Amino acid sequence: MSKAAASDQYQVIWLIRRLFRALSQKSSENLEGLGISVAERAVMEFLYPEKMLSVPEIAEQYNVSRQHIQVTVNSLLESRLAVTKENPRHKRSPLIMLNAEGRELFSTVLKKDEEAVFLLFSHISQNKVEITRQTLQSLLNELT
Repeated sequence: MSKAAASDQYQVIWLIRRLFRALSQKSSENLEGLGISVAERAVMEFLYPEKMLSVPEIAEQYNVSRQHIQVTVNSLLESRLAVTKENPRHKRSPLIMLNAEGRELFSTVLKKDEEAVFLLFSHISQNKVEITRQTLQSLLNELT
């Protein structure tokens, strides 16, 4: 591999890192006034609209520690945005689901997200979006 190719590839990774941080910041800004954190939003997305998952299942899908998800789920439960249900497969690991208030709040979050995404992509052709999606999926497949 040439130095130029390696440099271009490194620049792609560098741009992805910067994009991730910028998207995280924008997500945080979009959540202002809604009373939830970026982490809570992420967990709510796994449960929306009416999925029931255990903490270990959410952690596996999100590719983070069970402890991190447990803290976030506890916060959602304390905020009365989620509830627990008995898990027939595992007595000590209840299923978590959004309640009506949690679903309504996340519906608002999704509407704000859709507006932000539309604005972000409004000047990029669908062809470029598809190429980018395929490229990012290929990179993710390599890593997982």
